[in-house]
Amino acid sequence: MKIAVFMGGVSSEREISLRTGKAILESLIRQGYDAYGVDLKEDNLLTAFTENEYDLAYLALHGEFGEDGRIQAVLDIIKKPYTGSGVTPSAIAMDKNMTKIIAEKAGIRIPKSYRDKSEIISFPVVVKPTTEGSSVGLYICNSIEEVEKAEKNLMGKSLLIEEFVSGEELTVGVLNGEPLGVLKISPKSGLYDFQSKYTVGMTEYEYPAKVSPKVYEEAMIFSKKIHQELGLSGVSRSDFILKDDKIYFLEVNTCPGMTETSLVPKLATLKGYTFDDLVKKIIQ
Repeated sequence: MKIAVFMGGVSSEREISLRTGKAILESLIRQGYDAYGVDLKEDNLLTAFTENEYDLAYLALHGEFGEDGRIQAVLDIIKKPYTGSGVTPSAIAMDKNMTKIIAEKAGIRIPKSYRDKSEIISFPVVVKPTTEGSSVGLYICNSIEEVEKAEKNLMGKSLLIEEFVSGEELTVGVLNGEPLGVLKISPKSGLYDFQSKYTVGMTEYEYPAKVSPKVYEEAMIFSKKIHQELGLSGVSRSDFILKDDKIYFLEVNTCPGMTETSLVPKLATLKGYTFDDLVKKIIQ
């Protein structure tokens, strides 16, 4: 079986995708698979899939044109199997507003959302694009003026405005429908932004998270439920905020990072899986 690892892409998360793809490719080669990498760019977004030889597409892509269902649709059309979730689940999960609506209907606690800045009743609020990841374009605003500035900086993007819930950050990885465990994130800067996520040493990780049994169990249940409700496949990672012994669902990632600082590989160790084990299970 020949495996092509598709990485890079044209989203704001291109560099992280390249790091994810490199780690996955190294693992595949280490395990004896016939594998090679493909760097997706503007000029080969389609031809990379139609002009290369492979039996399986391992998708190491983050963000738009990678994690949002469009690449998955191309692969479905040319009848090539690929890792991760299908077209519709990927597209829905990529939209934070749509995902939150589904989560709330499934009984999962979420922060209060606002359709427009005129509805805001208290500050601070979070303003972020509905279809970006890695905390790209995230603003914490303490006034209408700051919201308007964030909107200006994010002009042209669909936005999510929600109450800022101050608390501890938790994340749960799900593999083939089963939660791996709960991890607590403690950024030294106080904010888990792009730099804190991808700079070694800037964030402390506690896994399993030292939280109450009730919170731990609820995080596991919520993450499994959102994975099932959206019809996700393979690996997903759900992010939460813990405040006053209650967790609030923020978003789900359908192609979580697999870099040296990524969270799902850490969580996989709670089930006794090495990085190589995780890569192999995703392929299977």
